[in-house]
Amino acid sequence: MHAERPPYTAKRPLAPIPEADGATPVGIVRFKRDTLAIVGSNEQAWRIVGIGSSDGALRASVSESIDRLVPLADLSSFHALLDAGSASQPPAEFDARIRRADGTPIEIACWLSLLPDATGRKDAICQLVMIDVTHKRDIARSRSRARRAKELALAYDVVFLIEPGERRARCLRFERDERIARLGSLRISLTDALDYLVEHLAAPWERSGLRAFVENACHAGEGNNPPSESPQRIEFTGAGEAAGGGMLREAVLMDAEGGGFFLCSRIVDRAASDEPAALVPRARPAGAAPREENADRGNGDPRVTIRTFGYFDVFVDGRPIAFRSEKAKELLALLVDRRGGYVTSADIITALWENEPITGQLRTRCRKVALRLNRTLEANGVGGIVESVRGKRRIVPELVSCDLFDHLSGSADAGADFRGSYLKNYSWAEGTLAELMQEGMRR
Repeated sequence: MHAERPPYTAKRPLAPIPEADGATPVGIVRFKRDTLAIVGSNEQAWRIVGIGSSDGALRASVSESIDRLVPLADLSSFHALLDAGSASQPPAEFDARIRRADGTPIEIACWLSLLPDATGRKDAICQLVMIDVTHKRDIARSRSRARRAKELALAYDVVFLIEPGERRARCLRFERDERIARLGSLRISLTDALDYLVEHLAAPWERSGLRAFVENACHAGEGNNPPSESPQRIEFTGAGEAAGGGMLREAVLMDAEGGGFFLCSRIVDRAASDEPAALVPRARPAGAAPREENADRGNGDPRVTIRTFGYFDVFVDGRPIAFRSEKAKELLALLVDRRGGYVTSADIITALWENEPITGQLRTRCRKVALRLNRTLEANGVGGIVESVRGKRRIVPELVSCDLFDHLSGSADAGADFRGSYLKNYSWAEGTLAELMQEGMRR
């Protein structure tokens, strides 16, 4: 059994729950506070965790310590609750998400209390009360999702429910192909659904951007967590005749209760929109061959302008990108500082979390930051300026205009830009600043 999400967060105090017989849906486990050895439980507690009466050896093993019923990732939080509890306090309520002995994921509501002990000795008895609420919450989520889907179908001609953890999707509305919409009660492969969507919605040269936009959200939402920073939005040129040979569409990701998200799309009426035109990806020139996004930005002035002298900022057609994640913005600054060279995960961690050791948990955080950066760039139509190969990342200098790059190249217009200040936001940039100062003294 292991946790799907950190569950041990104390909620409001409740009145003490009385002991009940074996027919109750409430499971009760009593254990010693110091050794955590189980000293008693009702039959329902064993049913909840999926250990039958015939599994005597397994019950005996679990009884040696309540820890063996607690997900490993949550042990520290569980112990903190024990340390904070006292017999005079009401039970602490928390939710847990675990897997039973057969691997089935379940949700349980729990109450933890310290039973009165007349002697006041350290071996006081703790009581854990739990209820399996999986079915009840699944029904509530299903109803909530159904209501939400009906509301979204009034505004969007395409509505999909994406379940990243299961790698599945359901089509709830697809106005251009009612045949697939009629399969709404069936779950299809996420890969198949994504292939179908990008082919039928986006112009050929926009498909890679739309695919990356959705896939990044799916990776962020694995493990029954919704994609962070929802809703997210991207605009792209629509496919074929139904899109008017270049009419804009938008795709929007919205959180769906209980994990997963809705993927919605519709044609954009630019005349009625308040969004600045800079958000719109460039359309393919008449008669030009299909291309990947950013492929021709080396010709003429790049759309992306990066400022490093002073504070770090990024502009698309003169409009600044508003980064929701400061770490994602810092990661882009680091890639710019490396001037097109590949940066490893270890390099990123050393710079962005300079006072923390490199651990598996920190590597996971690093990947999430990289995904947030990708989503932000894709949402602004410039995802191609960052290249990733086998976990290493770099900025593509040919696709951006950057004061640092111009200055180092000896551009006639760049010399006056540097005034002794470089990436003031970030301490790790001091090495490059020293180089710039020395070069300025030589000039």
